[in-house]
Amino acid sequence: MIRTSVLLSLTLGAFGFAQSSPQGHYESKFENDVVAVYQLNLAPGETASAFQSAHDTVWLSLTDSTVSFARPQSGKTDVHFAPGDARFFSSFETKTLTNTGAEAFRGLMIALKARGLVSNGCECTGDTGKTICGCTGASHLDSLWAFSLGDVTLAGTSLIAGEAFRSASVRGDMLLVAITDLTLQDEVRPDTQTGDAVLRLKAADAVWINGGRHKLKNTGTEKARFVTLEF
Repeated sequence: MIRTSVLLSLTLGAFGFAQSSPQGHYESKFENDVVAVYQLNLAPGETASAFQSAHDTVWLSLTDSTVSFARPQSGKTDVHFAPGDARFFSSFETKTLTNTGAEAFRGLMIALKARGLVSNGCECTGDTGKTICGCTGASHLDSLWAFSLGDVTLAGTSLIAGEAFRSASVRGDMLLVAITDLTLQDEVRPDTQTGDAVLRLKAADAVWINGGRHKLKNTGTEKARFVTLEF
């Protein structure tokens, strides 16, 4: 597992707040030595460069959208996203992406900086694998799902207001990305200064959580949906 010295933060500022990116439509949301997260908003018909394509990348959608990814070897790949859907591309698989739908695309590109994390590529294993890997028969992801890509485990979670994981579990270092606005409390690892550990995130925000024993609870008033990448 990849370990860093970054501590669980109660504010986004400690991880590097959103800032303008020189790459056109992109906005930097989070970056450390393991991942870089960028938000992309594309109006219908707009095209953007997949400027981090030298890395393995995971795309997450926050909206119902149809996006066409231009690929060096295979022409293009059309992806029909629903909110919370994830799509993986190996390094150098993509060049540009175009919003070919009638609605704006709002999504996130997550670049995996470390080489070799996904050494065996993407496999069409079950419905979840078909969706993430873009295989024949792909559909949309359920509200709860998990899929392993080499040394990275992707998982999608949905918690109704007041709901928590059934029990605490030991997790590796992970990136947590909000698909909806949410408020989560870690019931196992309270912050030593404040007495609690609460994450208040807007949709598209991302935070890094150090590995250890965790139990997250939705303490907000609305359903919370998020995706984690665990290393």
